[in-house]
Amino acid sequence: MYEKLNRKALYCMYVTAAIEFVITAILFAVVGYLLLHGMLWGGKSADIVGTILYILIPVDLIFDLVAPRIRYQRYRYRITPEEIDIREGLLVIRRELVPIERLHKIEVTAGPLDRMFGLAKVGVTTAGGDVTIRFLENEKADLIAESLKRKINEIVLEEKTQMADKSGGNADGAE
Repeated sequence: MYEKLNRKALYCMYVTAAIEFVITAILFAVVGYLLLHGMLWGGKSADIVGTILYILIPVDLIFDLVAPRIRYQRYRYRITPEEIDIREGLLVIRRELVPIERLHKIEVTAGPLDRMFGLAKVGVTTAGGDVTIRFLENEKADLIAESLKRKINEIVLEEKTQMADKSGGNADGAE
């Protein structure tokens, strides 16, 4: 069964979107102003590009108001004894499946906005790349990291036992 995110994740997504909107709006407004007043280059094409940038500001605002809710509703993760399964996306839904036996490294991180909302991320590294479970409550992130660590240790112990059985006594093959 897939786990859904805590409501704090939605608030974090909205704050992130708001910060991104402010930065984008300022950038579009400044560049649009410079273009419309001939300070970057002149001519009809500068006026057109400047006007388009001004039009994009409310479009970006609408996007930043809608996108976090959709991302929040679509984000799911599941951890089974065999794999980590993460589904997320806005327009395109991406699903990442990572076999537990391939995990090499586990880390729990929290940026400034994550900490503001009591959230963290669990990142896992495999031979094929990285995958991150985002927007987890701190306690849940720690529990997931510990659980994955235990599963990895069990797999390693099982592999050592199998190697010892095959080599006739101990894991390094010496007698």
